[in-house]
Amino acid sequence: MQAEKSYDVLLVGAGNIDIVVSGCNAIPDAGQEIRVPNISFHIGGGTALSGLGMAKLGMRPMITGLVGDDYCGRFIIDELQRYGVATDIAFSRTQSTGISIAFNPETDRSFITHDGTVTAFTLNDVKGQLLSEVRHVHITGYNGRSNHEEYMTFVKKAKQANLTVSMDVGWDESGEWYDGIFEVIPFVDVFFCNELEALHYTRKSDVKEALSVFAAHVPVAVIKLGEQGAIAASGRTMLHQPAYRVTVVDTTGAGDSFNAGYLYGYLNGHDLKSCLNFGTACGSFSVTNRGGNAGFPTLPELTAFLAEN
Repeated sequence: MQAEKSYDVLLVGAGNIDIVVSGCNAIPDAGQEIRVPNISFHIGGGTALSGLGMAKLGMRPMITGLVGDDYCGRFIIDELQRYGVATDIAFSRTQSTGISIAFNPETDRSFITHDGTVTAFTLNDVKGQLLSEVRHVHITGYNGRSNHEEYMTFVKKAKQANLTVSMDVGWDESGEWYDGIFEVIPFVDVFFCNELEALHYTRKSDVKEALSVFAAHVPVAVIKLGEQGAIAASGRTMLHQPAYRVTVVDTTGAGDSFNAGYLYGYLNGHDLKSCLNFGTACGSFSVTNRGGNAGFPTLPELTAFLAEN
């Protein structure tokens, strides 16, 4: 019998700051000023948003990573801890905390981004001791050839530590969509991606065909479809969960909120259908408020929402 672990999930990457500018249809020319309805300041980044969501659902997440030795870095750590996320986050003396400015969250968003410490912390920097304190690890940010070996080394190490692993692949900025991903995901228990990522990696034109390709390599594959909900496959079982009807305010972080809800179900022993339902409900909840986490539900709110729907 395994000893009780201190934390449910280790998430790698401390995140960044999202500055969300609402109602801005154009960048002002030199010397001009544009007034907008709202500008808000939030924690951003997939792991931070997923970790915050898990904590709101009563789980015990731990986040490890790096932030700048600045106001933004301290804000991130303070907010994570305020919501019950444990942190093993270091301060960089040479780089500032990453910041992303998002315009028009109500429609098709555009961004201005400074990576800062976001790209300075890698899976190679994760302390081995942390793997002994958790029962699951969640990783993001696979970038093909540039960090393939890093991912291979880490997922093998996690499996040797008898941990379950989830992975959200993320967008490939190189445009190569390196097929080495299929060497990594056999060591992953739950694989997440969105529709475009799935089609690019599998070289398929149909999302269900893409899901079948992933399902042949990983125990559980999930493809997030935005306003169409999500589909998932485990073995020969394939399920679709439509999105819930809600008023959309800001889609920032919807996919990361989905991950948090799905992993809540997975780590509490629920079946595929229930996990997909939890994920879709949390993703739907998250778009009802500005910022990636402000709309995320607590467990009582999620339970009541699902009972009504």
